[in-house]
Amino acid sequence: MGRSRWRNRRWAALASLGLLVPVSACTIEVPLGPGATPAASSSTASTPAPTPAPTGAAPELPPLTRAQISGEDMTFARGGYIAEGESVAFSDGMTRSDGWTQRTMMVNGESVYENGAGCRASLRYTGLQTPLVADGDDRASTEALFQFLDPSIVPGYLTTTTWLWGESPGEASAGIEFLTYVQPATGSAPASAVSLRLFHRLRTGMAFTVSCPSDDQLAAAVTDVRSRVSVVPPRS
Repeated sequence: MGRSRWRNRRWAALASLGLLVPVSACTIEVPLGPGATPAASSSTASTPAPTPAPTGAAPELPPLTRAQISGEDMTFARGGYIAEGESVAFSDGMTRSDGWTQRTMMVNGESVYENGAGCRASLRYTGLQTPLVADGDDRASTEALFQFLDPSIVPGYLTTTTWLWGESPGEASAGIEFLTYVQPATGSAPASAVSLRLFHRLRTGMAFTVSCPSDDQLAAAVTDVRSRVSVVPPRS
């Protein structure tokens, strides 16, 4: 299937949910902000059935203190340490960057920035994604979200990337794992990187996207954005 057809199919699926976000000359698709719930599907995209729970109980995690949870890496395997009813936020250091200009601030749960090289960055929260959640598994939940956005994005196309995990980008001493899908620049379409994590306990997640005119610019911009944004551990 051609690249343009992939995108058309993905846009149709996302349009049925109202999830399209324009980025530069293309469209990077990420979920809406908090409180948005997947709507009924159109004929071109069906709302996924709930993910079956894995056979048997999920492995029990050893008890940790709050300091250990917030001060050590939040891998996918440790997603169960984020309890139902807690909240996870991101700390946005982009506002203090000379290289990025803020275009929107928390509009429908999203902040957007642009730089002088023609790159654009989007930081946002997802809405409730209950039908996509794999009980006990942040990674499988995130993979399901990617495949709902575009069925052609199979897990093998995703890479595990690490964002900062801490109260602020400057204070963070640990990392949190996301899954990332990178699209190289082709023709008039810019290069883009979409990083998602769906928290199975919260049934919501975060989406960080960066788009640039060229692959080299994208690599530099993603590195820069990752140094300026942290995911804030639950405080309760």
